[in-house]
This record gives sequence, C-alpha cells and structure tokens, in this order.
Amino acid sequence: MVAGPATRSLKRQIQSLFKLPSCVRCLSTAPLPSAPLPVKGGPLASLLRNSIKATGPLPLSRYMQFCLSHPLHGYYAQGDVFGQKGDFITSPEISQIFGELVAIWLLTRYMSAGSPKRCRIIELGPGRGTLMEDVLRTLTTFPAIREAIKGVVLVENSENMRAVQSEKLGKQCEQAGIALSWHDKVDDVEPSEDFTMFIAHEFFDAMPVNLFERTNDGFREVCVDIDPAYDPLLPSPSSSSGLRLAIARDSTTLASVLPATSVRFAELPVGSRVEIAPDSWQIMRRIGEVLGAEGAGGGAGLVVDYGGDQSFGSSFRAFKNHKIVDIFEEPGTADLTANVDFTYLKESLADSGTHTLGPIPQSAFLLRLGLQARLQKLLDSAPTPERKEDLRQGAMRLIDRLGMGSQYQVMGVTTTPPEVEVYPFPLPSADQNDSSPGKAAGDVASSAASSGPSE
Repeated sequence: MVAGPATRSLKRQIQSLFKLPSCVRCLSTAPLPSAPLPVKGGPLASLLRNSIKATGPLPLSRYMQFCLSHPLHGYYAQGDVFGQKGDFITSPEISQIFGELVAIWLLTRYMSAGSPKRCRIIELGPGRGTLMEDVLRTLTTFPAIREAIKGVVLVENSENMRAVQSEKLGKQCEQAGIALSWHDKVDDVEPSEDFTMFIAHEFFDAMPVNLFERTNDGFREVCVDIDPAYDPLLPSPSSSSGLRLAIARDSTTLASVLPATSVRFAELPVGSRVEIAPDSWQIMRRIGEVLGAEGAGGGAGLVVDYGGDQSFGSSFRAFKNHKIVDIFEEPGTADLTANVDFTYLKESLADSGTHTLGPIPQSAFLLRLGLQARLQKLLDSAPTPERKEDLRQGAMRLIDRLGMGSQYQVMGVTTTPPEVEVYPFPLPSADQNDSSPGKAAGDVASSAASSGPSE
C-alpha cells in the first residue's frame, strides 16, 4: 500500500514529537559523574579521622580543642552560643540577681581590705559581658568603690566575642571612668599594686581534659580513635563521625606525668578513670600568683562552676540545644564540657600567698548573701505581673536544689589569712557567733543586697 500525502504528513508530525534536540543527541553515552556524597558526621569529623590515620589516636584534650576552637568548623566559630537560642544558658542570663550578689561579695572583700583607693576587676571567659555588666552596675552604686575601680580586664581570645563585650560594656565603663582592656590569656595579666578582684564563672568546665584509666601496669591514656565498625557508605553501629574512645596499649608521656600531679590520683583503684585538666591547674596557679605576689595589692575572687571537691572519671559530655548528646555526634556542633575538680584547683594554689574557701553550693552562697531580700525589692518595683513572674522564676532556678542550686559550686580565693572567716563561707572548726568578722560581713552583704538598685 502506498501512503498518500496526508498519511506521510501525519507520520512526519509524529516523528517530530520524539525528535531529540541536536544538543542532546551529541552528548556522550558515558555515565554521568555522581554527585559527591555528604561527609558522614560533618566536615570536622572527616578532618579528625584523617588526622588519626596520619598520626595516631588523639588525646581527649586535643579532640576538645579541635571541636571547640577549629577556625572554620569549631563550635565557637558558629556564632553566639549563649542564651535560650544557643546550646546552654548561664546564671547571669537567667537572673540579674546572680551578678548583683557576686558584686556584693566582692564589695565585702574590698571593704575588709580597708577600702583601697585603687582596685581592678578581672574576668576569665566573660561571654557576652552580661555578668560584668551586672557587677559594675551594682558596684558603682556605692560611692567608695565606684571611685576606686580603675580598670576592668577581660581574658578573651575571640575577636567576635570581644566585639560583643565592647558593645555591652564600653559605654558603661567610659561613663564611670573605668579603663576596659583585654588579654588573650591569663599569663598576660600582671600583678598590680591595685586591689585585684577576679571572677571565673563557667570558665574551667570548658578547659580541655585528658582521660586516664588505672590498670595493673599503671595509668594508660584513653584516646579518641577511629571505630573499626565505621563505614563511610553504609549504616553501622558506630557513631556518625566514626570515632570512639580507646585505651592506649602502652604508656605515654602524658600518662606518666599528669596522674602524678596529685597524690589523690595514685590512690584510685584499678579500673578507675580520671579526667585531668592541666590548663586549669596552670591558669588557677597564675591567678594565685597575680593576687599573692610580693608587693601586689592583694585581692579576692570567685570560681563558680559545676563539679565538686573531688576528681571525676566520666563527666565529659556534649550539650546541643540544651540537651546532652553523644560526644562524637557531628563534632564541632555541640558544646563540650567536664566537671571541675575543685580540689585540683586548690592544689595549684599551694604556696601562692592565697587561700581558698569552700566550695559551697550556689544556693547556699546566694541565699546567705541576701537573694530573697533582693528578689523582694525587684518584685516591688516590677511594672507588670508578667515581669514579676519572670523575676521569681529566674531567682528560684538559681537556687533550685535539684538543679543549678546544687550542681554549681562556688569557691572563694583570697589573700586574707586562713584563720579569718570570710562570709558566706564557713570556717572549719571555728566558733561562729554574732560577733565574728564573717557575721559582720554577712550583715553588710544582706543590707547591701536589700538596698541595691531597682530594675
């Protein structure tokens, strides 16, 4: 059968519907390259695995430094990590009363030293500057110390955080005639003839820790290694980053040196683990040298952190979105922290010319210094019922004995002779009566707290 003109025209139209453009017909028939697979566990996990492959397992302290401080993928490079929108919230962010009562304690130490004509305040790891803002606002309401404060020194190595702190504190310091300055590290802070007050709030818990296990052959370091079960392409029982903790087969230099820095560690039974923060020891020692140096003006300060008067072996943890997560889950995206061994900090201050007080629970510290009186004054001046409730809830959270009130400990450091009671810290084996110097300081603190500035 011969197709007519109409049939041939219809055939050409049908063929044209399936005709590929010339650019497509000229493409190679070779398979297209596949898109790169996402890096399992995140980019920092890949860097860590490569580092371990090249040089061997990492000390836990080195892992912490990578995760927190890597310039591109580290936790602190991700932006503002504080407050409700961050991964953790601190006492100063919860209630202004915390910083106000810290200031009242510093005021009592200043007065006990004879109200020197010059003083300065040092803060380690000041975060957004919220705590220092509250401290300065409170202290500058008292004429004697307001004229004496000549400088505020912030130990902060992040340029981004320095900018935040400058924005919050710059104008306040300028109006009060206080010099505001920064140092990268505490070693750069020199002793001074000025009376020196210092604050270290949630600072030492972020110091890198090394982990060791006591074995029959002595201490062995527990390091970060690649999990043998890890497969970058398939689901596996390992963490998403492919990392795990593993005990070193042989002794290392750190395993020989660090556990020997405290006689307490030698008494641990076989099988026990211990977290040791050598940077904490060195930083606390330097603070003691600054306060207690010959010719220095003396001083006092507070260390506030979670931990206790003991060593810890399994407190290392990660926080993300206000929850505890696996320490190897997407390294660099969570805050890493460990409990503070306050006894280790005390040991570092031996023969430094300083003396330690406590630690005592945060709830005891704040209540004895007048939290309830201060809260009532703020409630009386609060403009709305909603504001009153916020104030009440914030204050109660600070002293909650099932939470922050007991988890956080407060340790004092002074150049005051150890036989003198320093309120609100108890003096062991001493008769505490209404005529004691500590009670007198407590009366001053309570009076100051109840008469502090309104909102």
